[in-house]
Amino acid sequence: MDVVSPKYAAVKWYKDLCGGRMPRLEKVPGFDGILIHPGSTALDSSGCLLTGKNTAVGRLTSSRDTFKALYRKMEAAWKRGEKITLEIK
Repeated sequence: MDVVSPKYAAVKWYKDLCGGRMPRLEKVPGFDGILIHPGSTALDSSGCLLTGKNTAVGRLTSSRDTFKALYRKMEAAWKRGEKITLEIK
């Protein structure tokens, strides 16, 4: 929860919401870490997990709103000192 993305830290939307910090999955075999952030298509991801709704073929919708809701839930748990886990099916 405390990883500052060099790519997004200066983008106003991210800066305003989370100071450029993004959730990062750790202990993923073959990866140092995988960031979670908004995006609409595969072009928005370099192996990261994108947030959004699967309502259109080949793209995500409501990506920023979905990220904002997820980030706030994860941030609240992190601030309470809770362990955050994700199950991907």
